[in-house]
Amino acid sequence: MVVTPEQAAGSLGQHDGGRPPTILFVNDLWGYGTVTMALAVAEELEGRAVRRFAGFGPGFELARRACFERLLHVNTMSESIDPGLEQCLEEADGVVSVMNRRVAARAAELGKPCVYLDCLLWMWATAPAVPAGVPYYAERFPGTDERLRQWGDRFDEAKVVGPLISRPTKGANEDADDVLINFGGLYCPLVDQRALTVYADVMAQCALRALADSPGRVIIGAGQHMLDRMDASTLRSIRPGVELTDLAPGGYLAELRRSRALISASGMHALYEACALGVPCICLPAQNLSGSLALDVLRQEDVEHPVNWSHLYGLQGLDPADQPAACNRIADCIHEFAVDDAAQTTLVGHLRAALEADHLALVRERQASFFASQGGFGAGRVAERLLELIGVPVGIG
Repeated sequence: MVVTPEQAAGSLGQHDGGRPPTILFVNDLWGYGTVTMALAVAEELEGRAVRRFAGFGPGFELARRACFERLLHVNTMSESIDPGLEQCLEEADGVVSVMNRRVAARAAELGKPCVYLDCLLWMWATAPAVPAGVPYYAERFPGTDERLRQWGDRFDEAKVVGPLISRPTKGANEDADDVLINFGGLYCPLVDQRALTVYADVMAQCALRALADSPGRVIIGAGQHMLDRMDASTLRSIRPGVELTDLAPGGYLAELRRSRALISASGMHALYEACALGVPCICLPAQNLSGSLALDVLRQEDVEHPVNWSHLYGLQGLDPADQPAACNRIADCIHEFAVDDAAQTTLVGHLRAALEADHLALVRERQASFFASQGGFGAGRVAERLLELIGVPVGIG
C-alpha cells in the first residue's frame, strides 16, 4: 500500500508545509536481523513519515510484507550506488542505514540527515567507519558499552540503545503447547548456500526428533529461498504434521506468542523478540561468526547454555578480523555434523532436556533478567533523533 501525501499530511510528522517526510531505510542484505532493526524504527515512525525500504534478497522479502509504504528492489551492497537507489536517496528527507556504510556515506555527501545502526559493535575487531556527521547507534549486547568507551572518539555522535526490535502489542499465551523452530532470513554472503541448506535440514531434523512427544503444533519458519531447498519429505517423515512456512514478520511474532518455546538459529534479534514476549528461546549451534561468538557470550552471562561447535568439534579461536575464514571453519563443522550420527544424538539429547517444563521455566527467568539488563526498547530513541535532524517536531504522539 502506498500512502499519498494528502493521506499522511494530517499526521503528527508534518514537514515542509504539511508534507510528511519520506524516510529511506537501507540494510546490508544479511537477512533477518538487520531488517528487524529497520522495521523496529519504521514502526516507531508510523503516522509521522512515509517509509521506504530499499533492499534485495531474503531481507527484501521480509520487508515487503511489513509496514513500509514504498519499496525498491535493488542490490544495496553493489560496488557503486545503483541509479534507482541514488534517486531514492535524493528524494528522501532522511535515511536510516543499517550497517550499510556505502549508503550512509552517500547520504552524507548529499547532505541528507542520516542515522547509522549497528548490532555488532561488541564483536568488531576495529571501530566501524561511520561518515562524519552521521549519528551512530549501537544496539546493546554484552561488550557493547565497553567497545564504545574504547572507540568513542572515532564518532561525532554515538550512543548505545536497547534492543532494536518491535514493541510487543500483547504477551505470549502462557498455556501454549506449540513450538516454533526458527531459521529467520538465514542468509549470509560469507557462507555458501549449500552449507546453509544442509544446516537448515539437519538442525530441523534434530529439533523434530527432540520434539517426538510434544503434544502441540510444530512450525518451522524459514524464508522461501530455504524452504525451496530443504528436504520436506524427510522432515515430514519425522513428524507428519510439521508445518513448513515462510512467515511474514507479523505472522512470525503471532506464532511466537502462541508457542511454549522457540528453537532458533542463533540470531540475537530472534532471542530478543522471544525475551520481550516471555517465550524461552533454545539456541541451535550457529551458522555464522556473530552467532557463534554470541552463543559464547550467552554462556558466559549464564543466560543460555547452548551446544555449539566448540562443544561438538572443539572449534575455537574464531577471529572477527577475518570473517571469511571464520565462516569457512563453521561451514566445515556444518558439513561434518550432517553425517555425524553421534554429534546429532548429542544435540537431540540437549534439546530434549532443554524442552522440559522445569528447564524452560528457568530459561524464561534468566532470559527475562538478561533482556531487562539491555535497557529497554531502543528504536524510539533512534526515530526521535532522525526526526530532529530532519526538522520535524518530536516528543508528541
